[in-house]
Amino acid sequence: MTNNTPSPNDTKTHKRLLLADLMAGNRRTPLEVLDLFGCMSASQRYGDLRRDDGIPIQSQFIKLPNGKRIKEYWLEPSYIQAITGA
Repeated sequence: MTNNTPSPNDTKTHKRLLLADLMAGNRRTPLEVLDLFGCMSASQRYGDLRRDDGIPIQSQFIKLPNGKRIKEYWLEPSYIQAITGA
């Protein structure tokens, strides 16, 4: 890997990927983020986007079929429309 190539575990890279995914209207759980993007700290990256970048990411606990509860993250469609103009 060259010095110009970001590490797959790079925080900025994960933040960029997660924000683009949410801006596409997707809802994601940390398990999905791990599977799709290889990010083991989705909750922290979503927190970074909220705190550092002012992105109004919504979240709620959802119940899995096995009874466990995990968080799901998304952006409101009205926010996506305001940013993209779509």
